[in-house]
Amino acid sequence: MKTMTTYFKPLLLLPVLAFTISCSEEENEEPMVMDSSTIVDIAQDEEALTSLVAALTTADISEATDLVGTLNSDDPFTVFAPTNDAFISLLAQLDGFDSLEDFDTDEERAILAKILTYHVVAGTAAASTDLTDGMTVSTVQGEDVTISLDGGVFLDDATDTNAEVIIPDVMASNGIVHVIDKVLLPQEIIDALNSGEMENESGTLVDIVVDTEALSIRKLR
Repeated sequence: MKTMTTYFKPLLLLPVLAFTISCSEEENEEPMVMDSSTIVDIAQDEEALTSLVAALTTADISEATDLVGTLNSDDPFTVFAPTNDAFISLLAQLDGFDSLEDFDTDEERAILAKILTYHVVAGTAAASTDLTDGMTVSTVQGEDVTISLDGGVFLDDATDTNAEVIIPDVMASNGIVHVIDKVLLPQEIIDALNSGEMENESGTLVDIVVDTEALSIRKLR
């Protein structure tokens, strides 16, 4: 049984991406451009985005959020969007959170919104060619991610493992999406975990994350 007592203000944005994933590497290198559909439209039609759509729906259960409406708006967004496998990998490490449905209180859904809005940049549609090595990008959640171009395009979050962009430059009518291979974790969530306020039967969630090499937490800044 999971228990959480930390309270967050839910945010109004969630990274839901827009692209069509093909089975071959050659097709993945040239993702389909769908300029007439919003990020939400495309995500709802893409089987590979079920975790992101589920996260959007889960967060919108709270009265204070309207994530679908926000990402259907005309404002441009840049979305660093984790794959379904990235969500599966994260959830597998969190005792008591076997699926997104386990974020079943307003506080937990606010935590989910915090994590996911860390993947969204508002007000711009930044293509991969606009990204530079060492560049910091401010997210809707309020914290920055750092871009690394050493051997690919990588995002540095508050853990020791960077996310890699595996499909860049997927266009929607209201933004651009770069698909990444892990869920980014902001420092705010790491701090909350380290505070010991989010406890479950196996100890704090940070204990689980620290013990998992792929999700290990670096020292607090």
